[in-house]
Amino acid sequence: MKHNDIETLPNRIVGMLRLEALFNQKGYLICQSSGEKIYNFDELVAIFLPLSPSTDNVVAVHSNHAQEFVHKCRLSLH
Repeated sequence: MKHNDIETLPNRIVGMLRLEALFNQKGYLICQSSGEKIYNFDELVAIFLPLSPSTDNVVAVHSNHAQEFVHKCRLSLH
C-alpha cells in the first residue's frame, strides 16, 4: 500500500493524515474545545465523531481538553 494512495487507506487514517498535513502547512491547529492554537503536534488528540455508520469527522483537540470534550459530546447524544 502506498503512503499517498488515499483511496486504499481507511478513512480514519486519511482524516489523521489530513490533520497532520494541515498542521505542517499552518504550523498549528485550532483546538475544537477551547479555540486555542495547538503548536505542538504531540499535544494534539484527534477525535473521530461519527456522522453516519460509514463516515466520521475528525477534529483536533488539545490533550488538556480531550477528556472534557469527549464527555460533552457523549452528553449531547442523550
